[in-house]
Formats: sequence, C-alpha cells, structure tokens
Amino acid sequence: VYALESIDIGLNLDKCDVEDKPGSTEQNGTTFTIKAWGWDIWEDTDGFRFVYTETSGDFEAEVHLISFEPLNEWSKASIMARQSVDIGAANIMAAVTGGGASGAQITWRPSKGEPTSEFFDIAPGEWFKGCWLKLVRTGNEFHGYISKTGEKWEDMLLQEVEMNDPILVGLVVTACTAIANEPGNPWFIEAGPPVTAVFDQFTITQNGERKIFAVKPEGNLSVTWGKVKSGF
Repeated sequence: VYALESIDIGLNLDKCDVEDKPGSTEQNGTTFTIKAWGWDIWEDTDGFRFVYTETSGDFEAEVHLISFEPLNEWSKASIMARQSVDIGAANIMAAVTGGGASGAQITWRPSKGEPTSEFFDIAPGEWFKGCWLKLVRTGNEFHGYISKTGEKWEDMLLQEVEMNDPILVGLVVTACTAIANEPGNPWFIEAGPPVTAVFDQFTITQNGERKIFAVKPEGNLSVTWGKVKSGF
C-alpha cells in the first residue's frame, strides 16, 4: 500500500475558497471520503481539495467514484495529473460534474497561469451517482475514460499537456463556489464543506505493477506545506 498526501489548494478570492475553509479526507480500508470547498478548477487559478502522489513516466490511474454530492452543476470530482501544487499549475483531469458539460468532461491548462480549456458533452450521463474514472498518460498525451461498471469504458478523448517529471496524480474535489457566494443565489453556502465525494480503490499501474493507495495521517505540516507551495 502506497501513501497519498492530502491538502487544500487555492486562495480565498471572496468566493468561499479553501484559505480559511479547509476540507477533509477520511479513509476506511480502500475507501476515501473527501469533503471540499474550492472556487473551481478553471481560468488561470484553482481552488480544490487534492489527494495525490508523485510519479514519473507513463501510467494508468483508475478509481471507483461511489458517490458525489455536488453543490451545483459545475462541482467536480476527478482524477487529475498536475505539474505541482501551485494554484496556477499545468494540469489535466477526467472529471465528473454535477451536470455541467452533460455530466463529465476533460479539462486542461496547457501551462502555468494559462486559461483552462475543456471538451464539452463528450460522455452524457448522471455520472455523479456512481462510476469509474481512468486517466492514462503516454508521454505528454493524456487520455480520459469513464465507465458505469469499470469494464466497458467510454472515451473522454485525448489531449496533450506538456509536464516535466515528476508530476502529481490523484483525486480532486471542488465545490465550484464561484457561482454560489451571493445571498439569494439558490446555491448560496451557509455551512460546509459543501460537497462530499466517496472514492474506492484508487490505483496507479506502471510497467505491469498495480499500486493501491492509502492516505497519510493529516496534520498541520501537510496543510501548511500545501499553502506555502500554493503561494499563500
């Protein structure tokens, strides 16, 4: 069993982001329950909860999303590959949404501080009710897949994002509070963390070896390290 780090990445931005509203990660066997704030993973900076490991080279990352309770249509639960924990780092992810982009999408930021792009309406469905996600890296090409059963996979398309090894790979949850920070908004947040995702059996396969992951015990050191690296 291999260890995962668990941190919040983001700034407050007056959008109920993670700076003073930390999320949490709990583990029971191979199951992870992640609760999160986060303004979004979009534009040129991000706000989210990240449970990750460091890796190099080609890989196949897979996870069973048991359930996801989105705040709104753009809340996300995902597998992400990311250059670093910097808030504007290059990244790509295979994401389940609360209904936006027809329920699932690939998004990516090609380089640090650049705008985020997306593939829209590639795999319609109510995936937040439960699914399997997969992200495959071959060089700088990343290919996303989604499945109802973990056996028959739907293609979420391929995108090239240049990242230098080592990179970070892991599970992502964001509430997308960017559209829920005003009283009167139907998604206005009074308490939280506002979204919860339950994942099971997060694995990374490389060179025929399949690694199963557990979360390191959380503490101030892990959270502080993430904040320093994120530019707080």
